[in-house]
Amino acid sequence: MTEHKCGGDLTLGGQRVHERLTREEPELIARVLARIQAEVADYRRLPVEELAGDIAGITRQAVRAFARSLREDRELNAAELRQVGASAVRRAEEGFPLEAVLTAYHVGAREIFAVGSALSGRADVADLLEVADRVLAFVGTVTGAVTRGYLEELRTKVGQEHTARRTLLSVLVDGGPVDVVARSAGITLPARYVVLSVELGPHADEESPGVDAEIAVRRKLRRFLAAFEQACGDGVLASLDGPGGLVLLPVAGRLTAIPEWHAVLDAAGRAAGVTVLAAAEPAAPAEVRAVAAQTGEVLDVLRWFGRPPGLYRLDDVLVEYQLTRPGAARDRLAAALDPLEAHPELVQTLDAYLALDTNRRRTAAQLHVHPNTVDYRLRRVRDLTGIDPLHPAGLPRIIAASAARRAALPRH
Repeated sequence: MTEHKCGGDLTLGGQRVHERLTREEPELIARVLARIQAEVADYRRLPVEELAGDIAGITRQAVRAFARSLREDRELNAAELRQVGASAVRRAEEGFPLEAVLTAYHVGAREIFAVGSALSGRADVADLLEVADRVLAFVGTVTGAVTRGYLEELRTKVGQEHTARRTLLSVLVDGGPVDVVARSAGITLPARYVVLSVELGPHADEESPGVDAEIAVRRKLRRFLAAFEQACGDGVLASLDGPGGLVLLPVAGRLTAIPEWHAVLDAAGRAAGVTVLAAAEPAAPAEVRAVAAQTGEVLDVLRWFGRPPGLYRLDDVLVEYQLTRPGAARDRLAAALDPLEAHPELVQTLDAYLALDTNRRRTAAQLHVHPNTVDYRLRRVRDLTGIDPLHPAGLPRIIAASAARRAALPRH
């Protein structure tokens, strides 16, 4: 069994490896930088002064840390790992890709091994294998330090951005110094937003046996928002839970055309794998509070009237919206249908009849009854309420009463 050899005694080609790395440090650093630029495309985008300054300095630190670890026969110490982590933090602050940073360290490790083993011969096999093992251990340690430093900075940055955006959305919706909050967060407000109040249908996974429903909901919401961000950039603001919520899309580019609102919403629904019912209106930042309240009310109307999934504006439901505004008239209209409460089959028939544009045969087909049964039930509605849904004069009043009744029902 081969005895473990002290790192400081590892010799290749008649020279201690750590001494060779130290002696050839300038050439080694130049080789590492040249190879990184050749093999890692992201580094070719960096300014020359950064490559010659910060990146060269990081490379020098890494080469010296490895040489010391060999000489002193130890792993990298806490101070050396902090240096590695600090450089990763700077790359994260710059938005430089983590995969590029990790690849650069691997390139550097290959060059360290190449220089350290350049003069090795057959007699050096045992030491060569030991050096290779030390290089691999060095790469593993450095990779962990880089990843931790980078991701910690990224989490901090993302957390700060998330908090800033949540604060901005809250101020937009609740009222407050929007411009001040936006400036302090470094966010440029668009001239206008598309204000979306949305209701999301359940994803199939939410009700699948053995599937964690909370995870399925979070996945649905993440995909839904990601589709908006892909289409509209990082200016999207949202407050969503499982059933839906509020989304603000900056009006720019494709969203300046209203038909594109529908396309973007459809794409988000497909990405999330759910149906989407939405009310939308444009608004300047100062108008968001009022418009968000209005789109929320329009979404309620869409629910009450059983509108199919899709995007709607106030103009699409003007009559229904007006009929459902709170007040004495609405209460009186809703009360007109109180006599039907004891007859659920009459309520069901009336709702279907109105939803199907007063088509008796389609109503009968949907309810799986004979058309004569529909006629009988509608006459019973007339007898109980005094409003004839079969007569043109009674139709507007029965529609209004039905709308008022829906609006007065408790929300679920």
